[in-house]
Amino acid sequence: MSGDEVLAAWLDQMLQVEPDLRPSLGVTKEAKRGARVPQIILLEDGLPAAYAELRRVGRAIELATVVVNPAHRGKGLAHQLVQLGWERWRQDPMLHRAPLGGEVNLAATTRGEDAQSLVRGPLISITRDPAMAAALVGGGFTLLPRKRRPSRLWLFKSDMAALPIGIQLALAIDRLLRGIRIIFTCPRRIIHHLRHVRDYRLFVRIPETADVPPPRSHSRMDSDNEGVAQDVMDQMEAVAFTMAEPPVDSESVTAWDEGE
Repeated sequence: MSGDEVLAAWLDQMLQVEPDLRPSLGVTKEAKRGARVPQIILLEDGLPAAYAELRRVGRAIELATVVVNPAHRGKGLAHQLVQLGWERWRQDPMLHRAPLGGEVNLAATTRGEDAQSLVRGPLISITRDPAMAAALVGGGFTLLPRKRRPSRLWLFKSDMAALPIGIQLALAIDRLLRGIRIIFTCPRRIIHHLRHVRDYRLFVRIPETADVPPPRSHSRMDSDNEGVAQDVMDQMEAVAFTMAEPPVDSESVTAWDEGE
């Protein structure tokens, strides 16, 4: 088999046992899809060990379909996926549909102004898995707190409502289409998603933090730490495991949230 077919066969197997993730399209379709979707692939002994996709949702980029082979869990591979996702988000013009050569503003350059940033929308990820949540926090993501907002008529708390309205609409349409597809292809999985809908949490890196390195280098973690740094686990104790609302300690995140 070709490399694409090997990856597709492995991904098909992983997606069938991970109900939180999208259903598999089958080996043949997954192999064809791989050429069209930005992917992050980690190998162990030449075989796939971890995988993630970067999807454009409106102006946002979503780090999605994060899969780690159970045989390789506890090695910090999820942290590596988050790190590589951040690097692609801030450097890859194809993700943002930007000109490959960059936008040149001679007038701004003459005035000594900074060039326009490549990143135009936030990097987001949605998960209910504590280990993935810890990896996201360690990668510089912020867990958005759930609040009652005018767009929800103050009826219920929402973290999605903190996103710009265009991204909210794009996410709603994306999830609706995905739900319809799941109903016809894997109806049992839609029951799982409905049962856990309030457990999924939104993690965000805003454009203003695109060039800020993650707060911790996971490549130097202690080998007996099972892939999750202790300081990150301390942060996540009241976040990922209890799903409590943490304080938002970043002024830039607060300003971006309230300004939309």
